[in-house]
Amino acid sequence: MANAETDHEEKYVIVVNAEEFTLDHQAITFKELIELAYPTPPSPETRFTVTFYDAHDPREGTLKRGSAVEVKKKDTVFNVKPTVKS
Repeated sequence: MANAETDHEEKYVIVVNAEEFTLDHQAITFKELIELAYPTPPSPETRFTVTFYDAHDPREGTLKRGSAVEVKKKDTVFNVKPTVKS
């Protein structure tokens, strides 16, 4: 008897700056979010602010550099905004 779980892989659909992305893991890092939102950073001096809501843990907030958040199966929303240090 074949195991239905053999080919089953967890998928998580998130929204980053109004664009959908599919992940194969539940936790996403600050760095991964920056890379999804800006594959080519605007400039080397650019800093980013990452806010999110409708996540699994924590539910909402601001993601700090070096940290991660656990997403829900569908529609955790992230806003990634560039800021330039003055």
